[in-house]
Amino acid sequence: MILRLLRTDFKKLTLGMWILVFLGPFGIFALTGANYGVRYDWLLTQTDDYWGQLLRQINLFLTPALLLGTTLLASLSSNIEHESNAWRQLLALPISRVMVYCSKFLTISFLLFLSTLFMFIGTIVFGVYMNWEGAIPFEAIAINSFYPYFAAMPILAMQLWFSVSTPNQGLPLTVGIIGSVVSMYAYGGPEWLIWKWPHLENKWEIPELSVLLGITVGSVILLTSLIHFQQKDVR
Repeated sequence: MILRLLRTDFKKLTLGMWILVFLGPFGIFALTGANYGVRYDWLLTQTDDYWGQLLRQINLFLTPALLLGTTLLASLSSNIEHESNAWRQLLALPISRVMVYCSKFLTISFLLFLSTLFMFIGTIVFGVYMNWEGAIPFEAIAINSFYPYFAAMPILAMQLWFSVSTPNQGLPLTVGIIGSVVSMYAYGGPEWLIWKWPHLENKWEIPELSVLLGITVGSVILLTSLIHFQQKDVR
């Protein structure tokens, strides 16, 4: 059943949603390229770890872009059903509401994971193009690319919840955009701030902790939203 729902949701994806998947990584590398183009000599004089410096610079753009992309994809995916008044028809079918909701969540998760994969490949290509000496730190690149994705699970669960719950997408978009802006200044913020976690920064200097928090809190929010979705009269 879930596979049939997933196929249906993927057929509903608009061209704009697919463009977002590619536009996010492209925009990040465009900004990173401009950053290095303007400040190349200064950036390289700050450290001997050129790859590490690249990952830090990418992460500055990655977190707000990831959160903004999550907001837009959740809103666009939910709005497909809102605009066509399809929620009532869909939920009137002999299909579990849990399956319907999980299908939406998995669809958006896959699109974001695809963007994350492009980030991983793009980072390697960018570094190789710079022709720096030394081995390519695949593990560090994977951590910088994929860990923020898992740390951002609470935002994905929250934005999907807001977007599904209201036909007016103004509120979910406003919350998501504000969250993206907050994430740009979240360094040094309190450890409970969920918009900080994708930066992988915490006082214990353990990036895996941000991932664990993201998955745990994201699961709690997802479970709560599932309970709410089962009981709510979605229009």
